[in-house]
Amino acid sequence: MFSIGDTAKLNNITVQTLRHYDKEGLLKPIYVDENNGYRYYSINQFLQIDFIRRYRTLGFSVQEIKNILFSGSSLDSILDGITFQKNMISQEIQRLKEIEKTLNIMERSISIGKENLNENISIKDISFFSLGSYIGDITSVDEIEFAIRKAFKKIKINYEISDTLVILKADRAFFEKEKKIIYTELLIGSKTKESGEKVNLKGASIFVEGAVFESNIHYKNLLKFNTKNNFKSSNYFYEIYYISKLDTNNKEYSLINILLPIEK
Repeated sequence: MFSIGDTAKLNNITVQTLRHYDKEGLLKPIYVDENNGYRYYSINQFLQIDFIRRYRTLGFSVQEIKNILFSGSSLDSILDGITFQKNMISQEIQRLKEIEKTLNIMERSISIGKENLNENISIKDISFFSLGSYIGDITSVDEIEFAIRKAFKKIKINYEISDTLVILKADRAFFEKEKKIIYTELLIGSKTKESGEKVNLKGASIFVEGAVFESNIHYKNLLKFNTKNNFKSSNYFYEIYYISKLDTNNKEYSLINILLPIEK
């Protein structure tokens, strides 16, 4: 017989792993000393350890391996287990591909934003899919948080939060009259989830790091740009929020693309 320490060393696994297998009923020691509780294994169990390690490296759970072992390790049970595991891996691969797609789009968007951050205003084309929205006047940060949750509840498709963008629409006429920002609609958009209405915008654009209700100077500059170039401005400003961060005072700042569309 071999002590648990020797068994672990000879099979290149840890003592903790053997104890875990014992606790889960996957691999019981052949003998346990009643006086000191020491576990001992036989060399015949080394083959079982190899079996467990092989299936663990293939992604099988402890319970799945138990099902195979205690069903007599028939070819049918092994084949069923392998087929099931292949299906699980295929689903995981698809999930990871979706994550990679989202990360690539986020990387491109943030890179473009970083390159254009605080650069001069220019004409840009922007498009996204509208997944859900909240319509109504929004005048505070608390109301934005409420509107976000209301808009997400309207989404009819499966999505991950990382797939989405928050877009705020601000009333241009109100801003020009009152010199204050009021949002009239909050959209949940996505560049990866091809569902819902596709929104295509073209207009005066600038990337900034800022926060909600704090884009007054940028709104003024976008209006001046359109007037100077004889462009007819849309009735709404759009603020597209790409990524957020917190400062040392726990205040949120975001990479924002502010756009004042041009009407044809």
